[in-house]
Amino acid sequence: MSETLGSGRGASREVVVWWFRDQLSQSEDQIRGLLKALETQCPLRVYAAPVVGAGKAWRSMLRRHYPAAELPDPDILIGAGRDAQRAMLAARRARGGRIVTLSKPAWPRWCFDLYIAPTHDGARSSSRMIATRGMLPPPTTPRPKVTGTGLMVIGGPALQYRWSNDELIAQITEIISRHPDCRWYLTTTPQTPPETEGCLQELAGQNVFCIPHHEVDPKWLFGRLQDAEQVWLTEDNLSVIYQALTAGAAIGVLNIPRRKPNRELQALEGLVVFFPAWQAGTSLHAPQPPFNESERCATEIFRRWIGSADLV
Repeated sequence: MSETLGSGRGASREVVVWWFRDQLSQSEDQIRGLLKALETQCPLRVYAAPVVGAGKAWRSMLRRHYPAAELPDPDILIGAGRDAQRAMLAARRARGGRIVTLSKPAWPRWCFDLYIAPTHDGARSSSRMIATRGMLPPPTTPRPKVTGTGLMVIGGPALQYRWSNDELIAQITEIISRHPDCRWYLTTTPQTPPETEGCLQELAGQNVFCIPHHEVDPKWLFGRLQDAEQVWLTEDNLSVIYQALTAGAAIGVLNIPRRKPNRELQALEGLVVFFPAWQAGTSLHAPQPPFNESERCATEIFRRWIGSADLV
């Protein structure tokens, strides 16, 4: 059974992708986002490839035979998780193709053609690795922002920060007071202390709504990120900062005193506005060009293997 993702441009034939879906992997939405970005550059034909168990995978590797005889030979094998990686290694030996994994390799990295991982997990770009700023986003359909809406996502204490409710609430209050006509949604994360949540609840009013994370599902936050014109987040919320950038919002970062420099935050200069700069008069702005790590990774895959006709 196959799944056609579209008729992109840039390749003279459909690129055959075998997708190994590991039941334990949490990367399915990331893979969907990457494939959607890749199909805008070349036509893809995506097949669900069987993920065989360890014994069968090793036997397949020795015999150079993978139990997917009905599928055309793959150009790209993609998956995440230990079981999927083992199956991809066996399938590549039997049928060829290039392996792309979105989870930490369970075997030496030279066994894989490409490993995609976020820099906050320690990834560094190389010939076999693409280090991304945040996790790859799921496939989305761009939609217009809702005029006059703002979102604040408040995290919690971390080793590298000195958490102060008073300083945090003072910043939030100043932002709200400067935008009295904005409809604000304040939410929390599992790391938010109860006392901080209590302080946020006290800010609720006619145009300020406090909605703790435990009262909504993850889709609620995703939807708010898509809708909000401006989004403010505490510095510890690095993964959500990248989600907000991908959503195309104007991003502000609330200040939390750091115990030591944070290189990841320094890398965000120009993409976000930190509270002291905003306080001094710098306006929030949406990232230009649009921030999309799936698109960047897809472009690199196309450049390396497809546009260069280097698929095997």
